[in-house]
Amino acid sequence: MEEKIDLVYLWVDGDDPAIKEKRLFFEKEYGKNINPQAVKKCRFRNNEELRYSLRSVEKYAPWVNKIFIVTDNQKPEWLNTEHPKIKIVDHKEIMPLEALPTFNPSAIETCLHKIPNLSEYFIYANDDMFFTTYTEPSFFFTDTMFPIFRVKHNIKQEQAKNDIYFRNLTNAYKLIDGKYGLKIEREPHHSIDSYRKSDFEQVNEIFKTEIYKTTISKFRQFDNTSRVIYSAYACATGKGVIKIVSKIDKTLPLYKQVWLYLTRQFQKDSLCFGNNFNKSIIKEIDKFKPYVICINDEEESSAKQLQNEQNFLENYFSKKSSFEK
Repeated sequence: MEEKIDLVYLWVDGDDPAIKEKRLFFEKEYGKNINPQAVKKCRFRNNEELRYSLRSVEKYAPWVNKIFIVTDNQKPEWLNTEHPKIKIVDHKEIMPLEALPTFNPSAIETCLHKIPNLSEYFIYANDDMFFTTYTEPSFFFTDTMFPIFRVKHNIKQEQAKNDIYFRNLTNAYKLIDGKYGLKIEREPHHSIDSYRKSDFEQVNEIFKTEIYKTTISKFRQFDNTSRVIYSAYACATGKGVIKIVSKIDKTLPLYKQVWLYLTRQFQKDSLCFGNNFNKSIIKEIDKFKPYVICINDEEESSAKQLQNEQNFLENYFSKKSSFEK
């Protein structure tokens, strides 16, 4: 692949006094209109993951072109902003004035295509996502540069009814199904995702009302639309590919699936887990070397668990990158 592929992160340090004061003001202002799921502490917590994610990029995905870090007038104090690959992007550069300030990642994601000088092809990551082995661009894009949309098990009806994340997913899927007749009912695999900038531009025009409603929502709401709409649109219009991700290839005969499971011969793709580390998880990462891992911060994570996560990351990605001062 000769096409340039950029990398985009959203990043926030929720402990920054200015950011915290601003968020608490608007939480009070909106009061009961805010869904409690939208203001969980883990959504704004900074546990230094970005430092280690960038270390993994330099080591295992050196082909990444530019790295855009989208923030609210912030930057990590350790970040080498003079690095030719690094660009800090403020919310004001990509979002309409009436949407600011925002505390809604879904709102920011509707505007990623407006990042100045963003290439047509890009991958998007949360700061808690890490490469653990050398990964080719073909993990994210086909030979024809169609983004690969990774999904896993079906979304349960109860999840779509009660959970804001799953409701936003189904909102997006319904729009695509209604317009193009592509019915997707699977949950996206929580990993680094691939996109085309032109798909964002087209979706935002086709579903202008629904996307704008999300863009101006300061906090995540039940009627918002997930960024999964861009992946679903690409697949519905023949410009994207769906890949079902599981530890075992479900297309194999059942006896082979059972044998592979019992012998722990899992597919090499990506893993997502909470920050409650134990030796078996670390052994599994070392043995099977998934291309990408995600360490999901959780609301109930204790200080000890967060420290365990940081210790793991420091040991696993110990070499300082050129993205650091």
